[in-house]
Amino acid sequence: MKKCVKSALSILLALTLVFGTAAIAFAEKAECDCGDAPVVFVEGIGTTLYLKDKNGEEKTAFPMSTDIILTSLAKFIPTVLISTTFGGWNSFSKSLALFAGELFSEVDCDENGDSVLPVYAEEPDEPLVSEHTDGTNIYSFRYDWRLDPYETAKKLDKYIDEIIKATGHSKVVLSAYSEGGEITLAYLDAYGSSKLEKYITQCSAFQGLTLIGEVFTNNVGVDGKVLADFLVNIVGNTGAGDGVVKLLDFLRYTGIYAGVAKLLDTVLDNCFADIYDVIARDMFACMPGIFNFVPASYFDKAIDMLFGNDKKTYSKLIERVTRYHKAQVNAKSIIEKAHKNGVAIALVSNYDCYPMPLTGDIIYQSDMLIDSANSSGGAAFAPLGETFADGYKQANKDEHNHLSPDGKVDASTCMFPEYTWFVAGYNHWNTCDEFIHWLYWYDGQPTVRTNKNYPQFMKGNAAALTVAPQK
Repeated sequence: MKKCVKSALSILLALTLVFGTAAIAFAEKAECDCGDAPVVFVEGIGTTLYLKDKNGEEKTAFPMSTDIILTSLAKFIPTVLISTTFGGWNSFSKSLALFAGELFSEVDCDENGDSVLPVYAEEPDEPLVSEHTDGTNIYSFRYDWRLDPYETAKKLDKYIDEIIKATGHSKVVLSAYSEGGEITLAYLDAYGSSKLEKYITQCSAFQGLTLIGEVFTNNVGVDGKVLADFLVNIVGNTGAGDGVVKLLDFLRYTGIYAGVAKLLDTVLDNCFADIYDVIARDMFACMPGIFNFVPASYFDKAIDMLFGNDKKTYSKLIERVTRYHKAQVNAKSIIEKAHKNGVAIALVSNYDCYPMPLTGDIIYQSDMLIDSANSSGGAAFAPLGETFADGYKQANKDEHNHLSPDGKVDASTCMFPEYTWFVAGYNHWNTCDEFIHWLYWYDGQPTVRTNKNYPQFMKGNAAALTVAPQK
C-alpha cells in the first residue's frame, strides 16, 4: 500500500512539474494585450565605450578621461610652442597629428575597420518583463558606434528578439536617432521588417552628412559669416538673453568674427593637408560607422582620396563601407519594402539651423549637424536665410500641399511626402517627446494630416521643447 501511495505521489509530483513548467513557459510567451508595442530606441553617437586596464579594472575609453586629455595636452603644448617658434607650419601639423593620435589611441580601428583594442560598449537596457507595465516602455539599444553597422545590426536583431520574448509582443516599434538611422537601415537591409510594427527616424543620418563628405575629400574651410551665424544660432537655441545675442551681433558686424575665421582658415590651409592621412584616414575613416556618414555623392571621391594608393591594404574596410553605400543609395526601396509589408513609417527632420562651420562658404539647411535634405529623405529647401521665390510651385504635384507656411521647405520631393514631418528652429539635440511618443503609439499609419496638432510643418520652441503648427 505504501509503495502504491509513494508511486502515486511520484507520478503526481512529476505531472505537477511538467504542467507547471509548461505553464511558466506559456506565461513567458503569452501575448501581451496592452495594445502598445514596445519601442526599441537606437541611439546615436555618444554611447560610452569601455576598456579593461592592465589590472583588469574597467575604464572609460570614450568619452576620453580627464587623465588622457591632460596627458596628451602635456605632450602637445611644449611641442607646439617649439614648432611654431622654430619649425613653422610643418612641425605644427605633425604635433597636431600626434596629439590627435594620442587622444584617440584607445578607440583606434585597424585597416579592416575592427577595433585595435578590446573595447566594448555600454550595455543596452535590460528587457525585463516587470518594466512592461503600461505598454509604453522604451528600451534603449546602445552599441559601439565605430564599427560596421551590419555587425551592429546582428546584435540589434538579437536584442529585438529578447524584447519580444520578454514583453509578450510579436513586434516592436523601431526608432532611430542620428547614427541610429545608419544602423537601422543596415538592419532592414540585412534582416527585413517581419519583427517591426513601426519604423521611425528622427534627425537620422541614414543618407549621410555633407560635413563628413567634405572632410573626407579634403575640402575644409572656415567662412566668417557662416561661423558668426552658426554661433548666433547656437546661442538662440539655448535660450540665452538678448544681451548675449546683441554682443554676438556686434562681433559679427565689426568684423571680429571674420578675423577669427580668417585665422582658422589659414591654420586649416597650412595644416590639414599634412594631418589628413593621420586624422581623416588612419583615425576616423577606419571606423566604418563614421565613414558611412559619407553621402553617396561623395563616396567614390572619398574612397580614392583616402585609400587610392593602397586599396589592397584597406580592401576589407572598403568592402564593408561599400555594402552600406549600396544600402544608402537604395534606402527608399528598402524602407518602401518594409512599408508594403505592413510597417508604419515616419521620418522627422529638424531644419533652419546653420551647419557646422567647417565647410567654407558651403551653407545648407541643417539641424547644426545633419543636412535637413538628408534626414528628410530628399526634401527641397530654399537657401538658408531665404524663402522660395514668389509663385513657387511644389516640384512634385499630388492632391496635397507639401509647401511649408514659412516658404522654406518643399516636401513633395521627399522619399515619403505623406509620412515626413519638419520642425523649424530645432537643432540636432532638440526633440518634443509628446510628438515623438504620439508617433510611437498611434494605432496604424499616421500621416502629416492625421493630427492637427502635429501637421507636416511645425515650429519648435527649443527652450520649452514644444512644437506648434506653422501658420
